[in-house]
Amino acid sequence: MSEITPKKVSAKTARAIEKLAQVTQELYQGKNYNITRLTTLKSLCQDPAAANHFVFYLAQQTQKRMAQKEAPSHLSPEKWRRHKALVREAVAHIKSYLANPTAQAKDNLRNLLYKIIQLQNTYQNQRGGAVRMIESRDTLLVENAIQCILSPAQSAFWGYHVGREYAERYHIYHGTGLMPESAPFLADIVNFWYHYYDMKQ
Repeated sequence: MSEITPKKVSAKTARAIEKLAQVTQELYQGKNYNITRLTTLKSLCQDPAAANHFVFYLAQQTQKRMAQKEAPSHLSPEKWRRHKALVREAVAHIKSYLANPTAQAKDNLRNLLYKIIQLQNTYQNQRGGAVRMIESRDTLLVENAIQCILSPAQSAFWGYHVGREYAERYHIYHGTGLMPESAPFLADIVNFWYHYYDMKQ
């Protein structure tokens, strides 16, 4: 995040960030929350430039974690290498685009987005209709990050979904949502916004 020039923060934005910081502390203390607590991200990501830096940061963090993971049990080592390679390529292309948003750089991102979607393009018919089968939520997060950057008019929508993929966890008793296991991931989100607006923690 060192390349970001800190921006001035409004009172409303500061309150939104502090609200997320409070939730983070309560998660560390063992509390659980519905994922709707993250809707605050929609207001923080209304500015496409802010959203772009936010999703890029989470994509970077995700790529670093993926690089250290072994192949999950449901994927072959070869398929997992494909996931990691595409995510690594995506992070590099996002960085290049944000530094120099040319038409060619945007085309490169679009082409990469197509490849990532095709990597997880299997659907199964279930009771509610066709459901996309996701092999890696990490790869999905990076896919959504590219969607956010290519769709500035929908930056709030995609920024929220990237943050949700990053922090949401599952527990057999609590279902999906924000839970103690989410705390370090939500802390990453809060730290980004503190740094982006040069706020003291």
